[in-house]
Amino acid sequence: MKQALVLFAIITVLLNSCSQYAAPIGGKKDTLAPVLVVSTPINKQKNYKGKTVEVFFNEYIRVENPNQKVLITPEPETPFKAKIRPTSLRLTFEKPFRDSTTYTFNFTDAVKDITENNPALSLKLVFSTGNTIDSLRVGGKVTDLQTGQPTLNTVVGLYIPNDTLTPTKTKPYYFTRTDTSGVFLLENVKDGRYKVFAFDDKNLNFILNPNTEKAAFLPGDLNLTTNNDTLKLQLFSFYNTPPRSIRTQQLVTTYTYVFDRGIENYTIRFNNPQDSIPSYFRTPNELTFFNSRATTDTIRVKISVTDSLKNKTELTQKFKFRTPTRRETPEAVTFTAKPADNGDVDRKMEVVLQFSKPIKTLTTDSLQILSDSTNRLPLSPEDYRWEDNQTRFILTKTTNARNNIFIRLGKGAFISVLNDSTKAGELNYFIRDPEKYGVLTGRINTPAKQFIVELLDENFKLVDKQINNPSYRFVNIKPGRYRLRVIIDENGNGRWDSGNLIENRLPEPIHFFTRNKGIILIKQNFDVSQDIDAF
Repeated sequence: MKQALVLFAIITVLLNSCSQYAAPIGGKKDTLAPVLVVSTPINKQKNYKGKTVEVFFNEYIRVENPNQKVLITPEPETPFKAKIRPTSLRLTFEKPFRDSTTYTFNFTDAVKDITENNPALSLKLVFSTGNTIDSLRVGGKVTDLQTGQPTLNTVVGLYIPNDTLTPTKTKPYYFTRTDTSGVFLLENVKDGRYKVFAFDDKNLNFILNPNTEKAAFLPGDLNLTTNNDTLKLQLFSFYNTPPRSIRTQQLVTTYTYVFDRGIENYTIRFNNPQDSIPSYFRTPNELTFFNSRATTDTIRVKISVTDSLKNKTELTQKFKFRTPTRRETPEAVTFTAKPADNGDVDRKMEVVLQFSKPIKTLTTDSLQILSDSTNRLPLSPEDYRWEDNQTRFILTKTTNARNNIFIRLGKGAFISVLNDSTKAGELNYFIRDPEKYGVLTGRINTPAKQFIVELLDENFKLVDKQINNPSYRFVNIKPGRYRLRVIIDENGNGRWDSGNLIENRLPEPIHFFTRNKGIILIKQNFDVSQDIDAF
């Protein structure tokens, strides 16, 4: 008898060890998603008083990130603890659900089969803790205001209106996420008034971070009494805090303040006027001072900066340059040309040289303009101008060249504030042949009196623009794929202005050419005409 009991125990252990599931080898590939068999509570159940939700499937499952992927609206008072079983997922809550409330559990793609990871899409469970189930729905589409393209996984939330409501501190009462087409749908919503906000919830906490996340909102309240599937929301960037310096870089010849965002304009005031030295933004968020006096003294300044959304801050700073050492070799002054070398220009040419440092001296004798390599053209002060604190040199000149224009720079043509000079070199440009380019014309149909027409490349980079021209015309366009958009310049300042959720102020509207998926094909020696509606 004892031996029989030992044998039975051994067999039991072996059977338990063999009962762990493993994917079968060979056979036809599994392409079917897990199918919901039963749930607790059952779908559309009323008067549910339990604190657990469990879904059972027809096969073995695996569950990915349930705390992030299972979307519950409205959000329960406490988070759940997930327990994954071979064929079921149980969610347990510490506190009961709210009384007389309809809950929707959207499992997105959290549940998958264990063999081929086929997700159980469209898996949703609805129940009520009261006598009725709310049945209204809210839907629409979210696009990016700057591109007109749909946005994926954007949170769209309905909020209960109150005097202190802000999506930067409050989670939505109802919420969902957009699909690949930017479309969203909230179902089983209770009738009433709501505030509507959307944002690209990058950190998945359902709280808007305006400094890093784009947002959109519906002005006023949404009075929901019937289904509404027509909401259109456009994400835009905005900051609700002043710019700030996040780090500095100290060198012998330069001192740089790095800001947390791009700066549109700035002013510098030195406590001691004798300490005045050149400065400019080398990148949109890097303000660099240049040690043109080779000083090692401490310099005190007041820096006033304004970002593109008109947030402003004033910083009182002091800094000093690093003591010279043999290890540090200053970077030589360089420039980039637009058009680039071997590009083409009109006979009425414009060439822009962008320097890496402010320029102190232009030696005009060392800057020569040659027409067809032999005819030297005189250079006068009317032929050029400086911008951006002597860092941007704009040369304009009308020539009779037939084939080429050469810009020849002798050594020392440009001398920087740090007394180093540009190297000798030459820029070669061909006279532009209009037959190698295309033309885009059309009409802007809009009641607005002030607007900006922008020609963009396929990747939304600005190519050219015109202001307040209802019959626009872009010429000398390189063959390729382009886009067209119209900014309604409501305040007439010649640029797009963003909005502010906190102040309930919408950004200036932007309208896109949308036919042919928004793409305008430009061919050489072709005129293309495209109208755009901007209402």
